[in-house]
Amino acid sequence: MNYLALNMVFMLIAFVVLNVINRKSPWRAISWTLLVMCLVTLIFDNVIVGLGIVDYDSDKISGLLLGLVPVEDFAYTVVSVLAVSSIWHMMTRKK
Repeated sequence: MNYLALNMVFMLIAFVVLNVINRKSPWRAISWTLLVMCLVTLIFDNVIVGLGIVDYDSDKISGLLLGLVPVEDFAYTVVSVLAVSSIWHMMTRKK
């Protein structure tokens, strides 16, 4: 299994949880947060890959790169934004 296939499983779970549990999700805020976090990930991940701190097994990545970073690396950012926003929304909604 490659990184992209594995990441798609977790991204799908996070998306389903966000939509099933939180029907009234604040999508505008989530979208802005996701955009900012992906930009930060793009910058810092390119730095750490460029410095040789992190490396990827070329047999397990799709080959689609954003700078030096495989696109699969952004799945962690997407899942964390969806999961944190889902949990936050559940914990702060009025009963």
